[in-house]
Amino acid sequence: MGVDAILQLQNEHIVFTLNEDGSAYLIDKRTDTHWRMMSVALQEEGEVDEGHVWLRNERSVCEQYPGRFRVHREGRFLRYVLYGREGQAEGSFLCAIDLDGEWLEFRLVNIDEGLPSLVFPPPMESESLVFPVGVGRWVTRPLSQRYIWTLYSRLNMRWFGGLRGDNGWMAVFTEGHADAGVLTTQLASAPIWLKSLGRWTPRAVRYRFITGGYVGMAKAYRAWAKEQGLFRSLQEKMEQTPALRNLLGGRILSFMQALPFHPSLAQERWQSVGDPEARDGIQIHSTHRQVLETLREIRALGDFHGIAVVRGWIAGGYDESHPDIWPPEPSLGTVEELAELCRGLDGITVALHDNYQDIYARCPSFPHGVVRRRNGRLLAGGFWAGGQAYILNSRDSLAYAQRNWEAIGTLNPQAMFIDTTTATQLYESWEPGNTLTRAQDEHYKTELLRFFKELGVVLGSEESAEFGVPIVDWLEGRHRHVPGESIPLWPLVFHDAVFCTRYWLNPGFNDPVSPHVPRWLPDMLWGYVLLFGLEGENWQRRREFFLNTRHVDEWNARIGMAEMTAHRYLSEDRLVEQTEFSTGEAIIANFASEARQVDSITIPPGSYVIRS
Repeated sequence: MGVDAILQLQNEHIVFTLNEDGSAYLIDKRTDTHWRMMSVALQEEGEVDEGHVWLRNERSVCEQYPGRFRVHREGRFLRYVLYGREGQAEGSFLCAIDLDGEWLEFRLVNIDEGLPSLVFPPPMESESLVFPVGVGRWVTRPLSQRYIWTLYSRLNMRWFGGLRGDNGWMAVFTEGHADAGVLTTQLASAPIWLKSLGRWTPRAVRYRFITGGYVGMAKAYRAWAKEQGLFRSLQEKMEQTPALRNLLGGRILSFMQALPFHPSLAQERWQSVGDPEARDGIQIHSTHRQVLETLREIRALGDFHGIAVVRGWIAGGYDESHPDIWPPEPSLGTVEELAELCRGLDGITVALHDNYQDIYARCPSFPHGVVRRRNGRLLAGGFWAGGQAYILNSRDSLAYAQRNWEAIGTLNPQAMFIDTTTATQLYESWEPGNTLTRAQDEHYKTELLRFFKELGVVLGSEESAEFGVPIVDWLEGRHRHVPGESIPLWPLVFHDAVFCTRYWLNPGFNDPVSPHVPRWLPDMLWGYVLLFGLEGENWQRRREFFLNTRHVDEWNARIGMAEMTAHRYLSEDRLVEQTEFSTGEAIIANFASEARQVDSITIPPGSYVIRS
């Protein structure tokens, strides 16, 4: 295939030259940085989404081929013909390429239905890659495997990018983002597009050049997110829901009240049955009275404030009966005692845990509203404490939530934690008369959150997804710190828009990979609030740890509502990091196993220094 130029565009920001083999050359005129877009885009031979609850992210070289293009003009559009391994034409599509200020847009229309998926445009050659995965990920060494990350269970924002030194490019999905993701391997990454209910609809992605490294990318996206209505400040949220102030300089207290146990399901997990006489039942960790007594003891320690999330209060305990959760589990106490707990204490807001993504076969409502795969089968979810879950069509999730509130509302809860809503990927449902596209799934998930928020409660959900940011007040996630790889993209964009916290497997212990690092150190670096797990009688065992971590709360009180303005590594091995906030304060964290010096300040291993 030839390499003759077929299109050239130029404005005050960008020079773009497209060749007939699909490769392109780009110049960032501001920095005079030259970029090359490859001519080859790896393509999937089959459908990316196989209709399972979690997308299979790792991909094999055997199921992908190096797609090549031949491009020619067709009116105002460009016709791209995609070729396979042996040079056979696999299909084609039309693309409009335009400059709009700092943006270079690729808009795809009339995609051949014979293409099961499409990777386009091809990747830009880069020295490192930047992804909004978890807290943020900076890939500086070639990836040996191939991965596909979609919204939102992997990508929590609709962009990604690449760097060469401090200069870079970023791509933002602007149309069809619900059916988009990235395919990445080595040090290359490109958009991957999925069909919507088996059909193609228009798609668009915009590229722009940035300076300032990954911080510059995050700040450019922050500005774009604000323009799109994806941002609402914590200050605004507190004015709407004053009880949220309890989380500024406070923490999440997590109580597991009751857990079901099902020996009858042990073999389904390939586990030993154990005691053959064991019967299914429920394990009680904390009754309503016990939770309230623990909260009173914590409040008596001093000026503590926060949000207490009670989990497992529903019929049968945690995960047992969604969405048919009423009446509350009677072995935990009376409904009146639960209502008293929901009133909370001065400085402590109590939140009820609930879930409208999962449904269980034992529930009377089953299988109404369950997502249907293309083959007509029900979409199975995880195998949790309650056994095998199935996934709800989020349109029906909203209806179940509205129905349940008629009962839950009698408790007058001041806060709600609606689990998994901002944690899962977007789903399709093929149920006749009740179909659901991924875009509709995002819409109804948003409406579900908005329903609860309009009730006036403080609202939380799981993990992190940008569509929830304008609505939810706090997010509980698993943002892991990987030295040298983790970069705080999420807080650089949204720190002053939503409180974030992280689940700890063993509160009170240090990081299992780096034993010298306390688990709260990343929380301080990123400006997160602590999540403190409490079950049954372990409050007395964890009392000392609770008191010895109040410095985390004090730091959050200072910067919890501030914008994170910068992040940088202060050592060549990237074990010493600094974040800065709009208050003018900065924190330096030392993840090394030995003391390090920064500007004549000695920082012990696994410790930190705060500077103004």
